[in-house]
Amino acid sequence: MRRIPEIMKKAFLFLLIVLAGHSYGQQDAIYSQYMFNPFAINPAYAGSRNSYSAVLLHRSQWVGMPGAPSTQSFAVHAPAAKSGIAWGINFAHDQIGPSRNIVAAATGAYIIKFDKSKLAFGLRAGIYNTVLDRSKLNFKEDFDQLDIGGKEGAMVPSFDFGAYYYKTKFFVGLAINHLTKHTFNFKDYPDTTVTNMALRRHIMINAGYVWEIKRNFVLKPSAMLKAVPGAPVNLDLNVSALFYKRFWLGIGVRNQSSIVLMTDINITDYMRVGYAYDINYNKLGGYNKGSHEVFLGFDFNLKNTQTISPRYL
Repeated sequence: MRRIPEIMKKAFLFLLIVLAGHSYGQQDAIYSQYMFNPFAINPAYAGSRNSYSAVLLHRSQWVGMPGAPSTQSFAVHAPAAKSGIAWGINFAHDQIGPSRNIVAAATGAYIIKFDKSKLAFGLRAGIYNTVLDRSKLNFKEDFDQLDIGGKEGAMVPSFDFGAYYYKTKFFVGLAINHLTKHTFNFKDYPDTTVTNMALRRHIMINAGYVWEIKRNFVLKPSAMLKAVPGAPVNLDLNVSALFYKRFWLGIGVRNQSSIVLMTDINITDYMRVGYAYDINYNKLGGYNKGSHEVFLGFDFNLKNTQTISPRYL
């Protein structure tokens, strides 16, 4: 019988601890193309594209590893009305080993206009439902108090806050997700000191700038810092280049653990498609085939027939 390498055992043990233990930390999905899909992480981005904007996304993380994360999301947001209020909705599904999470939320944002810039504040409210399939867990002890089999779900409210300041070629954003840190109430696990499963507050700061090097060549560096209690601080550094206002090519580094290669193509003035491939070069890199992320985005102006020009931010 083939023996499982020690590093693989440690990796699965770590995943189980994150899912079912006291360090239930970074619960929200990781997005490699956050700079092309900011509304997924910051509710204040709603309405900033001056169009009805929608994004469909799929992410397969650590391909080839049993129980690896798989994420699907859909988001749409609308331009601000004369009152300065914009709105949006988010849906997400995240499968991580024995745990399945479903999120549905609505967003309201208020945009303040200045002479050459805008400042937006957003609030997102919704539900976070998690389901644990205990049949997929292996317990070392035969009579473990948590080994009761079956599936169980719990639902809690979730509230996110965001601020977003942007100009034509510069942006900076702050998002604080899961403000109230609600605890999941599992009926089969009445003792919360045993499970201690609760939403953890996610704090994200991101910024970017655009340089027009030539008429048909634009350079866009960006960065995102993410902090979650119970998980290491995450830093993403990226740089993307836009050619002829149609093709984005980019490269990024995440937390000294992976390199991200990405592209975004403006197929038309109202439709774009993006792809990212994460290459792991840490100890887990030898046990998976990297991560794949693809998205499809649309921008429409429903009030007239004018198309939406490709945007830098």
